Amino acid sequence: MKLKLLGGCALCVFLLVGLCASVVAKAPPVAKLVQVEGKVEYSRNGVTWKKVRRTKYLFAGYRIKTGQDGSGKLINQQTGNSRNLGPNSEIQVKDAAIELVNGSLSEPKSEAGSIFQGLSNKFAKAQRYTTVRRGNVTTDEPVCDSKVRTIRKLTLSTEHPELVWRNACPEYSYRLVIDGAGVAVPAQATAEMIRYVVSGVESGTYAYRVEVLDNDGTVYIPKKDSAFTWLSKSEQKAITTQSKKLNEDVFELALYLEQKGLVVAAMDAYRAYFAENSDDNDMRPLLIQSYNDLKLSDLKDSEARLYQASLEEDF
Repeated sequence: MKLKLLGGCALCVFLLVGLCASVVAKAPPVAKLVQVEGKVEYSRNGVTWKKVRRTKYLFAGYRIKTGQDGSGKLINQQTGNSRNLGPNSEIQVKDAAIELVNGSLSEPKSEAGSIFQGLSNKFAKAQRYTTVRRGNVTTDEPVCDSKVRTIRKLTLSTEHPELVWRNACPEYSYRLVIDGAGVAVPAQATAEMIRYVVSGVESGTYAYRVEVLDNDGTVYIPKKDSAFTWLSKSEQKAITTQSKKLNEDVFELALYLEQKGLVVAAMDAYRAYFAENSDDNDMRPLLIQSYNDLKLSDLKDSEARLYQASLEEDF
C-alpha cells in the first residue's frame, strides 16, 4: 500500500515538473513577416485578431491573414528561405513550417543577408533568464540592496552616451568614478534605473565603478571596476549607417547593437518596442536578457513575471 502511495506521489511530482517546464520555456520563432503592406492581421488563438504594422516574428500557433490590399514576405527561421504572401490569404504557423489555409503563398526562394538565425539562437539562450524566482516577495515597499553591480564591458558614443545601473534604494545617492575622477549622482526616488550621460571624453577605454552612499556616507564600493569603450566619430558613423538599414526590424537592430557592445542602446530599443507593443510577450525574453546583462535585476524579475503570466495563460 505504501509503495503504491509512494509511486502515486512520484507520478504527481513528475507531472508537476513537466508542467512547470512547459511554462518556463518557449521555442524560438518559426518565421518572421516583413515588407508588410495594406491590411495584414495576426492572431495567437484564431479568435482575436490584431493589425500588423511592421516586421512581426511568428511562433507556432500563430495565424496571419491579409485583406484585399494586404501582402507580406515570410522568412523561415531554419532555412532562411522566403515566401511571398498574397492578398486575401491566410496561413497557420506550425512547429517548423508555414501552412497555407487559403489564398496564395509563393514557392520558397533563398533570402541572402539575413541574421535571423543568430537572433533565433539568442532567443533560445534568453530563456534561461525568464524563470521567476518564486521566493521573492513582492510588496509596495521598495527592497533596498546596496550592492550595485555594473556590466563588466560595454561601448558608448556621442549618440549612445549613457551608463545605467540599478536604483538601489529611493534615498541612496551615488558616486560614479571614471578613471579615478568621481562625480556625484543624486538620489532618484522613483526612477526605474539610474542613467548617467557621459561626456567630455575622447575615444578609448575607461575604467569605471559605481559607489553607493546614504546620508551617513559610503555604504558600498565594488571590488572590481568595470570598463567602457568610447567610440570614435568614424566608428559611430559606420554603426549609424548600418542601424538605419535595420531600423524596420527592432530585434535585428538590437542584436546588431549588442554585437557592437552598445548594450544600453539595445535595451532602449527593446523598451521602446514593448512600450508600443505590450501584447507581444512572446519576444519578451530578449528584453529580459538585456536587463540581466546590465545587472538591472529588479526590472529583469518584473519582466520575467509578466512573461511567465503570459505563458500560463496560453497553457
